[in-house]
Amino acid sequence: MQVVQGVLATAEETCGAEELESGLERALAILQGNPELRGQFENHMIALVDSPREGVVEIVSFLMHVLRWEAVRGAVEERIRYPRGDVSNLRLHEAMLDSFSDSWRDRDLFTRFSGA
Repeated sequence: MQVVQGVLATAEETCGAEELESGLERALAILQGNPELRGQFENHMIALVDSPREGVVEIVSFLMHVLRWEAVRGAVEERIRYPRGDVSNLRLHEAMLDSFSDSWRDRDLFTRFSGA
């Protein structure tokens, strides 16, 4: 989760997904390399879903486009059905949910998915 915190810090300091991608790749490798910790990682991702911080949409979207964890998807869908707090976060949740699709519209923001 230190890698995720690093990505969030980078997002606060920079503009654009390209600066985040190397940290996102590291986070993905850690998540994939430690399947026994998936429950803890899922809980952390779900906690991020409720955070309006800069970079959260990119983190959740990038990681879940690959991992497609149903617990995280369910949490995002719940936030869309039953918005909590600031309803302007609805658009952020919709963007996160879109990343679970093969036709994710923001995939080209990341080299991994753009075919470049």
